[in-house]
Amino acid sequence: FDLSLWNYFDFKSSRTNNSSEGWHHRLNTDLNHVIHPHFYMFIRAIQNDYAYNSAISSRHTAIGAIPPRKRLFVNRNARLHDLENPYKQQTLTLEEYLEK
Repeated sequence: FDLSLWNYFDFKSSRTNNSSEGWHHRLNTDLNHVIHPHFYMFIRAIQNDYAYNSAISSRHTAIGAIPPRKRLFVNRNARLHDLENPYKQQTLTLEEYLEK
């Protein structure tokens, strides 16, 4: 595979699938962790998920903001971005970049 397909170095948004994992866990919980749910049970779970997401979206629209990210992740992301420029300018070696 070409490097550009899987490399997230210059990607400015989320670099993880945590949101997908959270959704999958919530869906599994709604389905009572049944491996092969009945079709209508699955439809009900999708409808519940839609209602949940609609309520969250309405709340964010009413407030006018999304909830803040956890400080830990904000700090980690800022640290990665601070290390990115010296690495790109080759004033920081790959080993130094990976150590920090």
